Amino acid sequence: MNTAQAFLQDIERSIENGKRQADSQPRKGMVVYLDKSTPIMVQYKSVEAFDNAKRVTSRKGSQSCLRNVLDGNGRRQ
Repeated sequence: MNTAQAFLQDIERSIENGKRQADSQPRKGMVVYLDKSTPIMVQYKSVEAFDNAKRVTSRKGSQSCLRNVLDGNGRRQ
């Protein structure tokens, strides 16, 4: 086996190892409604992405979740 083949095999092993490590981490998800009656399950690969989505869509009291996303808390400027 020459060095080029050994290098390519090493790259393939590295890719497989990366996939295995990514699949071993638990994923978090939440139900998102496309409209009134169509829920879908969204899975997030990283905890940071999930936490950001939870923060953006959280409702505190009677506040709209849009207030967390829009500039100026959703008020006209």
